[in-house]
Amino acid sequence: MMIRDTLLGDLALLDRVVTTGGISAAAAALGTAKSSVSARIGALETQVGLRLLVRSSRGTRPTPAGERLLEAGRRLRAEAEAAFAAARGDEGALAGTLRISCPVGMADAVLVPLLASFLAEHPALRLDVAATDRIVDPRQEGIDVAFRFGWLRGAELGLVARRIGTFEGVLCAAPAYLAAAGGTPRNIEDLSRHAWIGYAGFGGDRQTLLLTDEGGRRHQAVLTCRVRTSSAIQVRDWVLAGLGVTRLPLMLIEPQLAAGQLVRVLSQCRFDGPSLYAVYPRDRLRPARVQALLGHLQSRRGPHEAQTRSPSARSG
Repeated sequence: MMIRDTLLGDLALLDRVVTTGGISAAAAALGTAKSSVSARIGALETQVGLRLLVRSSRGTRPTPAGERLLEAGRRLRAEAEAAFAAARGDEGALAGTLRISCPVGMADAVLVPLLASFLAEHPALRLDVAATDRIVDPRQEGIDVAFRFGWLRGAELGLVARRIGTFEGVLCAAPAYLAAAGGTPRNIEDLSRHAWIGYAGFGGDRQTLLLTDEGGRRHQAVLTCRVRTSSAIQVRDWVLAGLGVTRLPLMLIEPQLAAGQLVRVLSQCRFDGPSLYAVYPRDRLRPARVQALLGHLQSRRGPHEAQTRSPSARSG
């Protein structure tokens, strides 16, 4: 089969169609005609002899053949970027675009300072960040590294998950809520009678919290959500609004605790805090920029990190 001179560009276009969710979105992002994008994708499918994309009400996704071609195309483009760096005499420099996804709020609180220092060390590198509370599958969406904050779940099956750090978590509530609800919970049984502000990743309307008391005994509290959301920032906003008790990473609420807008609940008890994970596809040809980023993050863990526990992750 004769390879067209435009192959790398066509593979990059296929990647853009998948990551933006469709031909129309890709055309708009590139500032070109939809018909031009459609024609180039059609020509690529003709050359391969297989359908590369499937369109549905949920957007455009790659077929199995499309996934394989996407992975190969990303490797080829990374190798081409490395070749250009070598030609310029800066073989050790990282170049190209690093695509990551991370939860809303966590990007501001944890990742931005770490990523900023990484970019300062590699001026030829570009960063494309998708901040979303949706669980992103990097294999499907052209993401080099997807960050998870909390506890790993089934969505990580088949992916590599590297823990960057573990952070202290606290139970908290607004003083006005506690006053209206009859006072601060004195024990775990009291806690179960309070309204709970839940994070959707931890379960449904009834969520389970495992606590360790000051004597080292383990307890289980079953909590009924008055509010349940998929955003950690919204959890913080709801608890500040006085809707109930919740658990949050300390780093997200330190100013509010210091100002008295929130107070700790059952501070004598401990529970496993959330971890920051870097999740990425298994690929022996992983780009050097991804390996460099992972090394940078693990060497510069945030100041709020609690002592890292055993590497086994539990479901939340």
